[in-house]
Order: sequence, then C-alpha cells, then structure tokens
Amino acid sequence: MPVQFSVESIDYLADKFNNCGSLSDESLSYLTRQVTSLISILLQDACKVLRKCRRNSLTAEDFAFALKLHQLEPMYGGYTISNDHRSSFQKLKRDNRNVYYIDDQIIPFNQLIQSQLKVPLDISLRVHWLAVNGKQPDVNENPTVDISVRSISKKRFVKSSHILSTEQQIYFKDLTETCISSNESKRKQALAILSSDHSLQAILSRLILFISEGIRVNLSPQAPADRSIFLNFLIQMSDSLLQNEELNLKAYLHYFFPAILSCLLARRTSRDHWALRDLAGKCSGKIIRKYATAANGLQQRTINVFYRILNSNEEEYTWSTRYGAFVGLCEMNSKVIIQLIFPLVKRLGERIRLISDVESLERLTEVIVKFLTMAYRSVDNKIESNEKKLYEQFGSYFAPLIQQQLILLL
Repeated sequence: MPVQFSVESIDYLADKFNNCGSLSDESLSYLTRQVTSLISILLQDACKVLRKCRRNSLTAEDFAFALKLHQLEPMYGGYTISNDHRSSFQKLKRDNRNVYYIDDQIIPFNQLIQSQLKVPLDISLRVHWLAVNGKQPDVNENPTVDISVRSISKKRFVKSSHILSTEQQIYFKDLTETCISSNESKRKQALAILSSDHSLQAILSRLILFISEGIRVNLSPQAPADRSIFLNFLIQMSDSLLQNEELNLKAYLHYFFPAILSCLLARRTSRDHWALRDLAGKCSGKIIRKYATAANGLQQRTINVFYRILNSNEEEYTWSTRYGAFVGLCEMNSKVIIQLIFPLVKRLGERIRLISDVESLERLTEVIVKFLTMAYRSVDNKIESNEKKLYEQFGSYFAPLIQQQLILLL
C-alpha cells in the first residue's frame, strides 16, 4: 500500500514540534511531497534489509539501518529485539539537548568479589563410528542426511521460457519488419495495429525487447553514422504501444523506460536528433502519467535526473542533452513547469544567449518559449499589467519572446 501523508498532518507536526507558525499552502504542499517521498524510499530500503535477514516481519532495527544508508541519524528508544532495552531506555535533557541512555542495573563491586565462581563444565570424550563399510551409521553423533534433497531430480529446476506459437512468431516477425520498413503506408498500418490491437499482450515482452535492443545497438559507438531513421521508427513504435489502452507495460518498464531516456538524454545521436528527442519526451511524459505512483517513486526519481542535468553548471552535459531534460520535465505536466522550471528560466536565459551554435540556440529558445507560454497562460492571462512581472521572473532574454507569444494567443 503506498504511503501518502495529508497536508493537515504535516501542518500539525510543523506547528507542534518546530514552532513554525502558519506556513503557506505551497510550503505545506512541498513538505508533504518531500516527506512522502523520503518515507517511501526508507520503507523500501527497510524491506530490503528485511529480505536480506530472511525474516517476515519488519522491525525498528530495519528502519534504523535504512536511515544509516541515507546518512541520517537513527531513531533512539525504538528497539524491538530486547524488552530490557525498550523498558529501560531513558531520556535526559542537558544543555538544551536530549541525551538518550540505557539505565543499566547497578551491581556493587563487593558483590562481584564475594560471589562464588560457577563450576566449569567437565570435559568428556565419546567414541563413535564415522563410517562402517563406506556407510554412515545412524547414531546421534553423526549428522543426519536429508535423503529427500538428494532424490530431487535436476529437471525440476530447469528454467522455463515463454514459447510462442508458429502463428505468433510469424505475426511478430511481419509486424516488426513492417514497423521499420521504408514503405510509409504499410508502416502506418503497422503502427495503427500496435496502438489498437489487444491481442499483442502475448508478444508484448518480445516487442519491448526488440525496441530496447534496437535502441541500444543504434546508440552504440559502432553504429552507422546516420541512425536517426531507425531510432525514430523505434520511438514511434514505443509511442504506439503507449497509446494502446489494452496493454499493460508496467512489468516491462525496467527495459522500456531506460531505452526511452537514452534517446532523450544521449549526446548528439544523428543529424535529426531534435525531432527524436521531442517524441521521446512525449513517450516519457506518458509513462510518468500512466505508471508513476507514490510507491514506486518513478516520477520523483525521473525529475531528479532531469533537474540535475538542467541545473548543472558543468560542461559534462551538452546543450542537446539539456534540451532533452527540459522536454522531459515539461511533458509531465504544467505543475512541474511552474514549480521547477520557472525559477531556473532567468539564469538559464543568460547562459543560452551565449551559445555559439546557432541551431542549438534556436531550438532551445523555441521549445522553452513554447512550454513557458502555455504554463504561464494557465496561471495568469493579464498580459499588459504583468509585463514588469515577466521581466522580473524570466529575465531580459525570454520575457519579450514570451510576451509576444502570449499576445498572439489572445
């Protein structure tokens, strides 16, 4: 069951323990999201510790280990292994700080000196046969052998595979070949089948593997110079599968989603990589909106990757990679644009205007203005009265362009 805290509970805790007073709605919403995300991650790590220890019940020690993994101070006084620890744990306030200690039993030193020593155990030796005529006798001193383990046939552990019928194999072969063929009309028909046929669930794992392996091969350094055609075909196949409401791709996201992000964030893949990144960004947004939950934390982890690339001042990321990160963030929803992109635009504009590559400059400016205009229009429609606000929020580079687009949309 996913963990989800309410805004009211966070407001109560902030007021009770930290004396924060009244917080704004935006602050409470941000704190709620951060607390929910952190607790979910800690619970997942605690469950990993639980499985490593081969237990069925979660304890406070598992959660304490999860806190240590994230360099956080573990909880004190929450032990469950020993009842003595739980009952004798004390808290002492010294110098405006809470000091925790275990109230051990005080034993007089004279009692230890005068007490009698325990009688040591006597050493005894017993003789028994380890084997008689090559066979181990059934005595208490010899370890017992589980005969049932030896008698298990090895065929029981043979891995099974999902076998397709002859018709399904032919269908898969014809469908994949048509999707990457140069015949435009047949390729559109094949993409329409991917977006509407509910019987594809039987060969869905093969289709996902075909797409992910195709993207991996075409993004490798040994691939041909111009690989944009095949990459676009594969991303179009991915988009068609995401449009099919009858298919459930959740079990294959660990293969599918990294391949999409590779096309979105890779360095210059081909001459026509801008259109490829736009389509990959749309696929990424569809996956986030359809399969992201509070339990798997897919949206938050993806946002962290995109935001780190976009906010980085280092030269390790190219502007084409930052373009993909920006498109990936904006394709999620307008709320992400308002909360994460708006504060970065002013500083981002000062860096973009210094780009020497004309094509990168034009593409970045165009896509940023497009998404910011749509997001800003959903928030405020008063163009004339907010001209000064536009310059303060978006800077001198993007503010005139956004204002011009807002006027055209009226």
